[in-house]
Amino acid sequence: MHKGLYFMGWYRDMWNYHPSLPMKNMQMVEDITDIHANMLIWSCLGSGAIGLPYLDKEANGDTPPRMRLYGFMNDREFCEECRRRGVKVFAVLWKAQLWEFPAEFNDDESELLSLNILRGASEHKGFIGMSELSTNRYPKLFDPIEKYFPDGLFNYFGEKVGDFLQEFKSVSLEGRNILSNWLMAPGHEHKCYSPCCNKDSFLAYMKRNVEMMIDAGAGGLHIDEYDTPKHVTSNAGCFCRECVAKFRVYLREHGIALPEDAGPPETFDYRAYLLSKGYTDENLLAFNGNERWKIPLYRDYYNMQMDSIEWVVREVSRHAKQYCEKTRGEAFPVTANLFQCFPVGDSCKKYLDILAGEKTDIRLRQDGWYRFASGWLNGKDCCFVEDPNEYVRSINEDIKNGINDRFILFALEPIAHGFHVAFPYGSWLQNQVKDAFWPDLRLLRRLGPWLDEKEALFGKEHLARIGVVYDSASAYENSVSEPATGGTMTYNRVEKISLDGVEELGRQGAFSNQGNFGHFFTLVQELSNRHVLYNVLFESKDEPLTPERLAGYTTIVVPDAFLLSGETAAVLRSFAENGGTVLTYERAAAPLASFAHYGSAELGSLIDRLEKADDLMTAPPSPDYSMDLRKTEKGCALHLVNYHYNSDTHKIDPLGTLAFRPGFAVSSVKTHAFPENPELTAELKDGELIVKNAGIYTVIEME
Repeated sequence: MHKGLYFMGWYRDMWNYHPSLPMKNMQMVEDITDIHANMLIWSCLGSGAIGLPYLDKEANGDTPPRMRLYGFMNDREFCEECRRRGVKVFAVLWKAQLWEFPAEFNDDESELLSLNILRGASEHKGFIGMSELSTNRYPKLFDPIEKYFPDGLFNYFGEKVGDFLQEFKSVSLEGRNILSNWLMAPGHEHKCYSPCCNKDSFLAYMKRNVEMMIDAGAGGLHIDEYDTPKHVTSNAGCFCRECVAKFRVYLREHGIALPEDAGPPETFDYRAYLLSKGYTDENLLAFNGNERWKIPLYRDYYNMQMDSIEWVVREVSRHAKQYCEKTRGEAFPVTANLFQCFPVGDSCKKYLDILAGEKTDIRLRQDGWYRFASGWLNGKDCCFVEDPNEYVRSINEDIKNGINDRFILFALEPIAHGFHVAFPYGSWLQNQVKDAFWPDLRLLRRLGPWLDEKEALFGKEHLARIGVVYDSASAYENSVSEPATGGTMTYNRVEKISLDGVEELGRQGAFSNQGNFGHFFTLVQELSNRHVLYNVLFESKDEPLTPERLAGYTTIVVPDAFLLSGETAAVLRSFAENGGTVLTYERAAAPLASFAHYGSAELGSLIDRLEKADDLMTAPPSPDYSMDLRKTEKGCALHLVNYHYNSDTHKIDPLGTLAFRPGFAVSSVKTHAFPENPELTAELKDGELIVKNAGIYTVIEME
């Protein structure tokens, strides 16, 4: 089992300052060992987003004696200490970040007096970041950029690059900069520019960055913000010279005809064309929704930008693996922040060894999403983290008040359903508050060893007779062009914003067409609410549905799969011809028209039918728990998660008496619980499994 730590180590009661994480010390290494963690993500070696000379210092720089006294070390030394203990440290490549930080210097710029947090130490001020470090602005403080690019860095047009910030950053249709504003701390002078991930030069920069991480002993690579083009297109898109040139190639390769008034295809300039037609940045902002697709060629331009997501993940992953094999003679695992398992990232999964991301919308109960995510993994291991929100902040406040119940629930609910969310260790609160997410480490020192002791109860085979198909192609199209049928649009300002006089985009407030494939998620959550055992069957071009994957199921439900391929439909027809039941819900592809169909108004009837089809376990109808059934070496294990939250005490109250009726013979039962629960009992009586006083997390082992 992967036991990851979201290992940012940011300080309590301070802002979270990307991209350079706090220095590591030996007490942290002791914590990792005591918690029995085996991988760290978002953990170190991330400052290439400031500049490679800065990253060099982070990895290899001297540590002052005063800090040595407290066990501090550079990132190379930290990676080595973790490696000796069998812990993989995943260095973080911030793909959406080009930073500029204010700084104060002495008169001859041989001494750095303050950085980011200014203190009035000098009247001699400037900036340190991607621009300055690529142009050797401070030769007395940082090594020259030629140390890392001896022959220079060249762009798509064969030109040698000077200022890396000017080369890499995205520029909108009207020439504005685009900021990754969610990363910046309030009230600070620093800026984080969004790069154009279509650029050959930026890809070359990222590859050199990764080489330095591997040279410093990183145990793996974590590509953060893998979907930067999605953010950029939400903020009017990038129309740099390279994007325009590559779009000409894209149009030719895909056989896409130009509008009649576009001129010769050999010299077509999409940016100039849109400006000549009177389009502005405001027309391209994401709050316009489907109106954007009415702009000539814009959906094709969007598709090109989305295609670059897979291109970068593939190229960076392959380069990292090849470089590590060449220099260290060993395999090198790569993961990426696939965020909320959105379909835009499905094509990237094949290049990754461990799937990672950020679980958004954290709340008390989310078992339906975890059941989806378990199917989305399709057998791969994962290590996700929480995306902070008000609920996460309230858990943090509970911890400060000595109450850990909701934190335990948050940590164990995903594991109960075949998923893993890393335990926070000074992790990100998105600068929503001036603080970091720190659990009670005494609790984690008990939880980590408990998971090791009980690992046999957490097998990967989830027992169910019902499968629910998640069609990636339909989910993707829903997310892009059909938000009204399942996506969600939220933005901090509900009115359109005039961009007159605005020099930078990214501050308008967050727009999110999450494309959450609403009918699918409504169905799986309602199945979870009714305690129907099911598995999600993820299918895509890269991970097709096969007869072998359907073996053991009696019923398959296909929700909202309006773009389901003919090949997948044929597999489902064969399943039905061999005695299986296929049901469709909401929109269905034409080849599935012969199967029984349910509309959204008939959801209750569909759930009733599926409840009757579940012959593995009859469960009591309480809304205060969820369950999963795992195969074990000697039988199976029933995992119970308790949501019986007491808003007065902020604790999870016991569940009382629950009576389950297994659809199979059980000879003996044994209970396991975290936290330890002496009041918990389980017994077999007249064919029923009677469970009393289940606490936050309970496992009933059945032979």
